[in-house]
Amino acid sequence: MDMTYMTMRAYLYPREQQQTVSFKQHELEQVWFCTSKNVKRLLKKYQESGLFVYEPGRGRGNASKLHFGDSFHEEVTTYVNTLIQKDQMEQVIKLLQLNIPKQWVTELSGEIQTLFGFHNNQKKGDVLRSIVARELTTLDPLYTSVTLESYLIHQLSDTLVLYDQIADKIKPHLAHHWVVSDDYAEWTFYLRKGVKFHHQVELTGLDVVHTFTRFQFSNSPLSWLVNDIVAVEAISDYTVRFMLAKPNPFFLRYLTTYSLGILPRDIPFDEYKWIGTGPFQLKERTDRKLSLAAFNDYFLDRPLLDEVEFWKIPEGSLPAATFQIEGRETSAEVHEYEEIEVGFRMLAFNFHRPTAVQDPSFRQAIYHLVDVEKMFKELGRDKPIAASSYFHWISEKQEKQSGVIKQLLEQSAYRGEAIQLYSLDYEKAIDEAKWIVREGRKYGIQFVHNTMSIEAMYDDHLEQQVDLILFGEVASNDYQLSFLESFNNKALMFRRLFDAEHLAWIDRQLEEFKWAESSATRIDIIKAIEAYIRSNQLLLYLFHPIKRRTFHPMIKSVHFEAYGQINLRKLWIPVEE
Repeated sequence: MDMTYMTMRAYLYPREQQQTVSFKQHELEQVWFCTSKNVKRLLKKYQESGLFVYEPGRGRGNASKLHFGDSFHEEVTTYVNTLIQKDQMEQVIKLLQLNIPKQWVTELSGEIQTLFGFHNNQKKGDVLRSIVARELTTLDPLYTSVTLESYLIHQLSDTLVLYDQIADKIKPHLAHHWVVSDDYAEWTFYLRKGVKFHHQVELTGLDVVHTFTRFQFSNSPLSWLVNDIVAVEAISDYTVRFMLAKPNPFFLRYLTTYSLGILPRDIPFDEYKWIGTGPFQLKERTDRKLSLAAFNDYFLDRPLLDEVEFWKIPEGSLPAATFQIEGRETSAEVHEYEEIEVGFRMLAFNFHRPTAVQDPSFRQAIYHLVDVEKMFKELGRDKPIAASSYFHWISEKQEKQSGVIKQLLEQSAYRGEAIQLYSLDYEKAIDEAKWIVREGRKYGIQFVHNTMSIEAMYDDHLEQQVDLILFGEVASNDYQLSFLESFNNKALMFRRLFDAEHLAWIDRQLEEFKWAESSATRIDIIKAIEAYIRSNQLLLYLFHPIKRRTFHPMIKSVHFEAYGQINLRKLWIPVEE
């Protein structure tokens, strides 16, 4: 039994009856991407190994038959266990891509999960295997606006300075010191000496100039970070000066953004051969796997892990992430980590299409229609943390009155036309969208549900298709910078869906935000902007997601950083004596 055989079995399974199936030879030529001669050779090979009895079709064009010895369910179970025993991760992933009943995969999830978590072998050292449920979009810092990809860039590169969340201040990183002019228009940074890129070239000021120039001469949705820069120059090998078109006291916080990690000037950027100064370097990237290896010459403490592997597993194939240790008993007394995500899920309105969405009464009706507590109850979920803000510690309960929906719709310009509702193609997002469709139908609203991949957020035509969209925002460890970015990043929904009048008002508040002398003042501005969004129903705040993860108790130094992700630089496990 091998993957070629399993591919055929998965293809033919939907038409099987009592372990017998009819087929025509040209079908297997397409399934196996081979010639008629090779199909016959493979059928003979599998028959001789006892997997089935082959009954050729008699006469031209007549179907052949296969009589299988074991059920497909039994074969899947046997094959998966064989692959796990041989630690053939790549083959397991391939198998999960086949058209196999989801229930079977769920039954095997415990066995499959033993491939994940911490592993140790002589060749690779300490390895953490983790799961991602989708294809990566892009790892080019110019265009990355998705949390996982930003997190990976953070592992591969370093910024000039870092934001210290606990102290609420900026601390040195690639730059060990900096000075700023009295008018906040000229910033000078002094670089550490001896910092190495992954290809062993030393970092200098020219690499900093190259990184920012690359941004300035691109069509990046993150261009707001560099728009104020009129000149960046390397005064010496280890001194860099930025000149801004206008004063910006918040500019230093901009420089902590992961996408502004410094790149080498001597080689063209290639996201499949990522070169930075970060604690991990890119070892391998394929459609199924991304592997990071610890950078032994990192200028700060080397990571305690030797390698981290991210494997693409179809959504729903495995339960929630559980990090165990290879060779140790699965612990019943796991350490559970639960945290409310800093960010929120939303239902955003598109003000660039001439639909009923433009009507305040219609938006108010949708506000009362989308009762998150009712949604979660009917979807069989735990009670949600309802949102009225980006930040869960600011959010307050929002009152919903289903009794006013009909009257608001009658007052609105809505006349039964189709309203295009979009969501990401994740199971939970689809469930939420379908709930809204059902709820809308009760009041005569014709929502048409469309799904989209995460890559579609980079599609320039999205605004021409969407009326409402279910989406989310997640903060980095600098919450206030994340709030600012959500309105300035051209790939995100606020900048794309709000109209010019509302954005102009918000932009004026954000300009004051940059000049605020205290965090408390910036929070007051955030509250004012969010009150404006709610009063105009520019979007609906829905809920704050909760992340739950469990770890084997021997896994040490579990800390979380930006976007609620694990800090890979500190994880370790003690050696068993």
